[in-house]
Amino acid sequence: MEQFHIKPVIYYGGGALSALEALAGRRVMVVTDAFLSQKSGLLEPLKRSLPGCEVALFDRVEPDPSLQLVAEGVRALEETAPEALVAFGGGSPMDCAKAMRYFSSRPQLPLWAVPTTAGTGSEVTSFAVLTDRDRGIKHPLTSEALLPQAAVLDASLLAGVPPAVTADTGLDVLTHAAEAYTARGAGVFSDALAEHAFALAWRALPAACGGDLAARERMLLASCLAGMAFDAAGLGVCHGLAHTLGGRVHLPHGRLNALLLPHVIRFNAECQDAARRYGRLAALCGLSGTARALASALVRLRESLGLPGRLGTPLDIPAAARAALEDPCTPSNPCPVSAGDLEALLKEVV
Repeated sequence: MEQFHIKPVIYYGGGALSALEALAGRRVMVVTDAFLSQKSGLLEPLKRSLPGCEVALFDRVEPDPSLQLVAEGVRALEETAPEALVAFGGGSPMDCAKAMRYFSSRPQLPLWAVPTTAGTGSEVTSFAVLTDRDRGIKHPLTSEALLPQAAVLDASLLAGVPPAVTADTGLDVLTHAAEAYTARGAGVFSDALAEHAFALAWRALPAACGGDLAARERMLLASCLAGMAFDAAGLGVCHGLAHTLGGRVHLPHGRLNALLLPHVIRFNAECQDAARRYGRLAALCGLSGTARALASALVRLRESLGLPGRLGTPLDIPAAARAALEDPCTPSNPCPVSAGDLEALLKEVV
C-alpha cells in the first residue's frame, strides 16, 4: 500500500499575501534575515498583511542556518511566546523557522511560510537543512512535524531578486524535480508534480533571470510543485553531494546542484528505468528523448546563465564522498552508489 498527502494550505496568485490577514490581532514572530527586514522594502507589505498584530522580529538568519543560530532562535521564540510564526525569505529563513518551532516547547505553533525566492520549495516540505559549522557538515532534518500549516506564494515579492540568485534557485528547482522523478520513492502523484515542475521551470527560467515577473511567478509555482514532489518521493545523490559540498565550500546550494546534476544524470542513466525517466523529462522540454540530451541541455542552460562548471577550490574528495554516502538523501537515488562512485562524480566538478 502507498499513500500521498499534502499538509500545507497553499495560497497563490495576485494578492496572495492578503491570506496572512487570517492571523489578524495575534502576536506574531517573523523569522527572516537582515536584508529583508532592513533593506529590501518587503517587510512593510508583509506587516500590512498582518492587521492588528503585535509583530516581533527574529532577523538574524544567515545563509545555511547553523545549529547555534537555531538555538538562539529557540530562545527568542520562548521569550516572545508568539501565537503564530511567519517564515519570510528564501530557504534559510524557512529552514530556520521550521527548526526553531521543532526544537521549542511549542511544536504545534501555527507556521506560515512566505517565500521570497523560487527555489527550495521549503514552504511545503518536511525538511530543514542545518549546518554544523564546527564540523563543516550539513544535516538534513526530516520530520512531518516540520511541515508548515500554510504557504503563501506571492510573486510580487520576487520582483527585485538579482538574476544570479534567480539562476541559482532556478537550477535548484530543476534538480528537485529531476531527482524526485527518478527517486526510489517516486509514485503516480509525485511523478505528475515532478513532470509539470520540471517542464514549467525549464521554459520559465531564462525569462525569469531576465526579470520577467510572469516568468518568476511560474518559477515560484514550479518550486512549490517540485517541493511537494520530492517531499513525497525523496531525492538522490545530487543532493547528497550538494549537502556535503555546501558544508565545505560555502557556495549557494542551487549552484552546487547545477554543477553536479548533468554528471549525476549520466551516472544514473546506466540504470534502465532512470534513463527512461530522464528521457521523458527531456521530451517534455522539446529535446531529444534521451538522458544524454537532458544532461547536455542542462550544461548549456547553466552556461547561458553564467554559472560555473567547476568548484574552483581544493577539496578532500575521499572525505567528501564518505560524508555524501551517509547523507539521508543518498539512499533514495535510483541506482546503488559506492564511495568510489561518489569520488568519481566529485572529480568531475573539482
